[in-house]
Amino acid sequence: MKKIVNLSFIFLLVAGSMAWAQQGRGSRGGNPEERAEKLTASMTEMLDLNESQQTEVGDLNLKFAMKMKETFEENKEDRAAMREAMKSLNQERETELASVLTDEQMQLYDEKKAEMMQRGRDRRGDRKGRGKKDSASQE
Repeated sequence: MKKIVNLSFIFLLVAGSMAWAQQGRGSRGGNPEERAEKLTASMTEMLDLNESQQTEVGDLNLKFAMKMKETFEENKEDRAAMREAMKSLNQERETELASVLTDEQMQLYDEKKAEMMQRGRDRRGDRKGRGKKDSASQE
């Protein structure tokens, strides 16, 4: 009887921790308003936006965060379609962003974006290599 109680307790602990982890994953980015607000704050600091630019960039970020959410929900089942739709939205956003930022700010934005993309590639590259053994360690 004691073993059954202990096993039940362990099962509930594991199941509870898994449910908690899943819940955290789903809310990772927050709602579109929060994401737009965080992005605008980051861009304000990074690009030294003036008040007028902050307002315009904030509106733009919110508009596209809402569109991204809609696109994600419409294309949940088709990753290729989602990727294409998101790519299109990002290009549209960049075009509108270029009309708000100065040339220098846009250049800095492009540089920072390229750096972030490279960091993401580096992290993904590290994950791909996990679990694989090179030929020297197999011998």
